[in-house]
Amino acid sequence: MEAPAFPYRRVVDLSRRLVPGQSEHPWTRFDARVESIVADPASTPVEGRWYVVTQLALSGHAGTHVEAPYHALADGAAVGELPAERWFGQAVVLDLSDVVWSAPVDLARLRQAAARAGGIRPGDIVFLRFDWDERATGDGAYPPYPTNEALRWLVEQGIKLLGIDSPGLELPGDRSLTNHRTLFERGIPLIESLTALEQLRSSRFYVFAAPPPAVGTDAMPLRVLAFEA
Repeated sequence: MEAPAFPYRRVVDLSRRLVPGQSEHPWTRFDARVESIVADPASTPVEGRWYVVTQLALSGHAGTHVEAPYHALADGAAVGELPAERWFGQAVVLDLSDVVWSAPVDLARLRQAAARAGGIRPGDIVFLRFDWDERATGDGAYPPYPTNEALRWLVEQGIKLLGIDSPGLELPGDRSLTNHRTLFERGIPLIESLTALEQLRSSRFYVFAAPPPAVGTDAMPLRVLAFEA
């Protein structure tokens, strides 16, 4: 696979830090425990006594994370089974930060945002910006979400990866997971809980967002970096 060449002057980190103990919820927790692997510290030179292994206990949905088709499809691909090409490439951010909280984003509104961003190209990575961090009230209010018609249109443009800066994009109360299935049945992973999208200076940039090639998991935290020219 030929390595891509792209010019850039600025890097924006769009991922959240994973801090041990920050969340105790079983769906989002992250814990790190450092263990010494020096068996005989008394006879070990001082310089060699700090020799450790970190044990991690975490949810695949901790922090900024990607959901693979296996999240909602029993026969869907797990994170480590998705092709490497999914995780990097040209990206575009659609500014939906003025959408009313808990309201649907219909097809007309999504197409308008795409036009303002310069359009969506086949093979693009697309990020939806809702400004979750600034607008979330903390009282369980539902973020904006795309209608299924709007999401299907987005998929039909040939995108390969979708990201959002909120905790989810499912239709409220839809236990059949219509929006998730619209993505996953076409092999498109979903990145949730992005941050700092408002720091991007242009609507189009280059993204690298690779998770570890973990087999047998529906989701995995990842580092998302945007490279701006």
